[in-house]
Amino acid sequence: MRYVIFLMLLFPIRGFAQASEQPQVTIAAPSDPVVVGQPAIVRIKVLVPTFMPSPPVFPSLEKENLLVRLPEGASGPISESVEGETWSGVQRSYRLYPLQAGDIDLGALDVSVTFADPETNEPKQVSVPLPALTLTATVPEGARDLNPLILATDFGLNQQIEGETDMQNGGAITRRLTAKISGTTPFLIPTMIPEVQDPLLRAYPKEPRFAENEDRGVLSGQRVDEVVYLAQDGGETQLPAISVQWYNLETDNVETIDIQAVSLTLAPPKWEPPDADTIRTFVFWITLLALAIWAFMRFLRPRINSWRTKRRIAYEASPKIVQKKLKHALQEHDLSAAYSALDSLKALCDPPDVAGIENRLADIGARRYSGKAFPNAEEWSEAIAELKSLRLMSEKRPEKLPPLNP
Repeated sequence: MRYVIFLMLLFPIRGFAQASEQPQVTIAAPSDPVVVGQPAIVRIKVLVPTFMPSPPVFPSLEKENLLVRLPEGASGPISESVEGETWSGVQRSYRLYPLQAGDIDLGALDVSVTFADPETNEPKQVSVPLPALTLTATVPEGARDLNPLILATDFGLNQQIEGETDMQNGGAITRRLTAKISGTTPFLIPTMIPEVQDPLLRAYPKEPRFAENEDRGVLSGQRVDEVVYLAQDGGETQLPAISVQWYNLETDNVETIDIQAVSLTLAPPKWEPPDADTIRTFVFWITLLALAIWAFMRFLRPRINSWRTKRRIAYEASPKIVQKKLKHALQEHDLSAAYSALDSLKALCDPPDVAGIENRLADIGARRYSGKAFPNAEEWSEAIAELKSLRLMSEKRPEKLPPLNP
């Protein structure tokens, strides 16, 4: 029974001893919020009870909206006392620069550690998870209304213009803006040159160029923006002025930098004679147009005129038009024209009775040519009344020819 109790006590102690011989991994980070663009020092410490035949594999800590930098001498050996024994290990330091305000969760991370097994002295590899870590980035109260947000200990802008401001058509001018910053990374500097929506100019922006420096954990550097403008037409225009506000972390004040506008005078394009291809194209289309006009005059116009003539003749020979002509002749007291129109009307239609108007015209003719009395207006009015009472029947249809072989 005593042996059983001894074994029961031995195994828990042995298990605890094995557990205590596993590598210890800790992480230290600031608990207070970090200003956007300023470094947060994070240290990961790895300790083993024996030694490490190969260095541990640390996580990169790369995350969205987080700039990670390893300072010079970021990793180095350490030793500490653990439960009265001296453990050796490695410590790595990171400088994390949040690029925007808010919480940044580093997620599930682990460290791969290779160390000598305390019992066999053989290399043993384990993966040790890191404790959860969340960084909080904030913006100083005085800078929360800035857009874009620039937080630095020093900031400056320098403008350079390459080219003449009196531009010829097709000429070019280059606007270069160099922004220098201290106390943070230049990657936080936004585009400084605004877009130009001007029909007189065409902009060709180049890729921005960055240069970053680090001095004892303090970042600085510059961003260079460059845009080439080509003159498209004549007139007066300008490259717009630039005004930038930034927050000075040393004085806790908002400062303003102004860059003056650049006035440009663009000459109108000079006339240039057309090239051979343009002339050939112009001659081709002129020739094609001339051929089309000739074809129209030669073939289509006679047919169109003939069709219009037939339509006019058919219109003027219609019963209604002939009746109007007859009425007009009666109103004008033109006896000859009235007889002609009446004959045409009788040839076109089958009127029920034209005897009345014929009698009126006969009386008018008798008076005119007898020499006794000239026709009066009342007789012409009676003829017009007879015409108004005349109702036209349907037009005559051509009679069918009799069969050739009855």
